[in-house]
Amino acid sequence: MKRLNSVVLTCAISALAALNINAAQARTLKLAHELPTEHPVHASLTWFADQVKARAHIRVKVYPNGTLGNETGLLQMVQNGTIAFTKVSAAPLNSFASDYKLLSLPYLYRSDAQYHKVLEGPIGQKILASSRDSGFIGLAFLDAGSRSFYTSKPIRTPDDLKGLKIRVQNSSVSIDTIKALGATPVPLPYGELYSAMQQGVVDGAENNIPSYYSSRHYEVEKVYSYDKHTEVPDVLVVSTSIWDSLTDEQRKIIREVAKETVKQQETNWNNYVSKSKKALEADNITFVQSDVAKFQAAVKPVYDKFRKENPDLVGMLDEIQAQ
Repeated sequence: MKRLNSVVLTCAISALAALNINAAQARTLKLAHELPTEHPVHASLTWFADQVKARAHIRVKVYPNGTLGNETGLLQMVQNGTIAFTKVSAAPLNSFASDYKLLSLPYLYRSDAQYHKVLEGPIGQKILASSRDSGFIGLAFLDAGSRSFYTSKPIRTPDDLKGLKIRVQNSSVSIDTIKALGATPVPLPYGELYSAMQQGVVDGAENNIPSYYSSRHYEVEKVYSYDKHTEVPDVLVVSTSIWDSLTDEQRKIIREVAKETVKQQETNWNNYVSKSKKALEADNITFVQSDVAKFQAAVKPVYDKFRKENPDLVGMLDEIQAQ
């Protein structure tokens, strides 16, 4: 009788385990972002979702175009577990984990090689993990190019920014950078920017070429000035509560897919940059090469303030600059 009970108990436990695995596989996780479907990030996130389904056997449905909300709202939904994944710029994440502040510093990298070494190495992994207690975990940094200014006039030196109101991401370091360059920073949600430029609430903005093109911001501000003041990556994040509900094997596979998505994004990004530039040139958009050395000199006070206000991050900053 004892042997029979043991067999029954073992079968019951196995059945329950199988039921839990099947339930996890049957659920559909949501991945939402604010960008249009033609943006390269959407293509990369769709690839991520397809690979997770194929390899981890978890369905992931992608909601683009801000269908479920703007970037701030989507991050809150990830935190409370309403959705599983979102893409958010690293800049506003410093409100939840201070390590992210480092990534908004202007002219942080000397080369693309240094950029990849930092973000794909131990420093990058430490930053991605730093937000766990805030309700989300970073899975990967996705290339978002360099950010430059677009306005109605050329911005060749910081003097050209004086008196202008520039939309900026809601990040203390980003705000300090725009102030150091002589403009007035105006934090605004990305989805409100087009109308804000039309109505004169701001005189321009700063972003990468794909976003400038895919958002059709070039219809309002027709001069793009290459000062390349920051290289703030996007971050693919996952809800801590949902992440902890997955099996070790599922988490391992998703991390592998996220790592591969970084390379997929590089390809998608570079292809879209080329496409965007051709289309913008055909639309008679003016491209200006800014005097980068003058911009680099102007933002030195940003570093002085950062070191003074963030003594706990100085060691990591020195490590980044020594890479």
